[in-house]
Parts: sequence; C-alpha cells; structure tokens
Amino acid sequence: MDSRLRGNDSEANAKIEHFSLQAKSVTSLAPTRARPQRSGPDRPGMRPHWCMPVNQKYRALCLTAADRDTGKNMIGLVLAGGKSSRLGQDKTRVVHEGQTLLTRTATLLQRHVDQVYLSCRHAPAADIPWPVITDETERIGPAGGIITALRKFKEPTFVLACDLPFMEGSIIDRLMEARENRPQNCVLTTWQLKDSGFIENLVAIYEPQSLPLLEEGVARGIFKLSRLIPAELRHTLIYTEDERRHFFNVNYPADLEQLQGL
Repeated sequence: MDSRLRGNDSEANAKIEHFSLQAKSVTSLAPTRARPQRSGPDRPGMRPHWCMPVNQKYRALCLTAADRDTGKNMIGLVLAGGKSSRLGQDKTRVVHEGQTLLTRTATLLQRHVDQVYLSCRHAPAADIPWPVITDETERIGPAGGIITALRKFKEPTFVLACDLPFMEGSIIDRLMEARENRPQNCVLTTWQLKDSGFIENLVAIYEPQSLPLLEEGVARGIFKLSRLIPAELRHTLIYTEDERRHFFNVNYPADLEQLQGL
C-alpha cells in the first residue's frame, strides 16, 4: 500500500481516538441523575405518609405495635383482679357498647405494646385470648398485680385499669411519648389532673427500677400507689377537666348507672 495512504490512515485514527477521549471526559463531567429509591421501612427514600395511597394509610393505622416498632420491650398489664365489692358485681363482665369493659381495655392496649397480660387473683371463667398473671401477693390492691408483673418480666409495664370505658388510644400514645422524654431518674410516667393534682396510677408506665420502691413500701404496710413512688421520681402529664372523661372509671353502682345512661 502507498505510504501516503498509510500515513493518512494513521492520522485519521489518531483524530478518532482524540475525539473519543474528549467525549468520555464530557460524559464524566455531566451530572448523573440519581435513581429513585423504592419505598420501604428501611429505605431512606421512603415517601412521606401523606403521599401514601389511602389503603396504605389505613393499613398503617391497623398495624400492631410490633409492626410499627412502638411499644417495643414494653408489656401491657390490665388490672382485673379486684373483688368489685364497691360495685356489687364483677366489673370485668360489665358490657358497654357491645363488649365487656375487660375486652375493650385489653384490645385497646394491645394496639400499643408487644403483649398484653391480665392481672387477676384467679383465672377468668370466660375464655379470653390474653394470658393471665396470677397476683402472687396477699390482697394488697393494685400494687400486688404490678409488683408481680415487674418481678416476672423485669420490663417497662404499661398499667391500665380494666374499668375505663372512655379511654382512648391518643391518651396512651401521649403517655408513651412522654415516657421517652422523661428525666432519667424517673421510674413512673403517669397522668395528673391539673386542678386537684390527682395522680392516675392506673393509667401509668412503671419502669423495672420502680420495683424496689413498691416492695419496700408494701413491706412497711403502705399499699396506696400514690404514696409508694415519691413525687421526685414521677414524670407526670397534666390533663384538664375537658379531658377528665377519658379517666372515668366504674367503681360504684352510681358510676354504672351513669355509664348506662349515656
């Protein structure tokens, strides 16, 4: 082949290589478009909840506490072991709006914690889906059931009385949120009525560290929960008269008549 043609080919190849390198450099400098991440609980690119389709929003509301990762490592304890002597009948069997007070309370609490247990002196006669913790103490009132649960599980325990027909999930949520922000030394998170200062010891979260205080007080013959945990070790949320309805409980026949008249 003519040397001039070979020279022209070499020059052409050199130009092609030069322009190819230039094209690569331009491409490398061009901004890359990030690939959108797929939604998921462990993905940082997860869409905000307000972008979810309606059915996904509804499903999120219906998830159990374990699925939502809230109330983890916390048990729920429904106190149902009293004799109901003031009421004159077993309050756990009182029916309101088609279900017993016991079923309503346990079902409500189950939405917020890992597992719900019933604190009773004896196993309920009716079949129920929740495990029972038999109060191991002498008849010392609610403190006995709480002590028994703390001894058994050694975990934070959300205590809820069984006779609260107007308790709502928002009250439980706010208390759990307050617990997360409590001072480190506090072993009890609970509600307190603004005007009177009344402490709701049966709508409260007891830390395992509260157990020695409960045991010590009971050993000295103190059974009233409001006296067993010192004020400086309590973290309280204030509620007003407008919210008092949520803490209405059925202790006396007059309370039951009021409930049935509503």
